[in-house]
Amino acid sequence: MDQVLTFERVVDPQDHFIPLVVRMKLDLAGARIHLADWQVLADDDRQLLVELQVGDSAQGRHYFNALRELLISANRGVIEQFEPVNAAVTDWLKEVEPESIVTFKARTGIHGDWLALTRFQRYLLCHAARKNDLTLNRRIVAEIPALELLEP
Repeated sequence: MDQVLTFERVVDPQDHFIPLVVRMKLDLAGARIHLADWQVLADDDRQLLVELQVGDSAQGRHYFNALRELLISANRGVIEQFEPVNAAVTDWLKEVEPESIVTFKARTGIHGDWLALTRFQRYLLCHAARKNDLTLNRRIVAEIPALELLEP
C-alpha cells in the first residue's frame, strides 16, 4: 500500500509538507493545492488523503471530491479540477521504462527492474531523477526494495 515514506516522517515529523504519496494522488486526481491548504487540514483529514486509493478514474474523482470537501470545511475555498495525468504526459505511468530514467539510473548507480516497481515506486524514481539530488536518491532507493544503489 502507498504510504508516507520513512524519511519523510523523519525530516518532517509534524507533517508540515505534502507527502510524496499525496502529491502523486493529487496528480492522478487532477488536483492542485497550496502548502497552506495542506497545513490547515486536520491530522485525520491528512491521513485520509494518504489512505484513499486512486487506482482508476472513478477513484480519482472520489479523491478530488473528498479533497474539495475537506478544503471547503477548512474555509480554504473551492479548488479547480485539472486534467489528471496519464501515460502520454508523465513518465511514471509508462509501462516501458523511459530513456531518461534508464540514463538517470546508469549515471547514479541505481539498479532495478522498472516492471517490478509499483506505480508509486515509479513515481518516486521519476521524482528523484527530476530533482537530481544525491541525498534524495539514496533515501528513495532505501525505501524501495526492488532498487539498489551500487557505488561506483
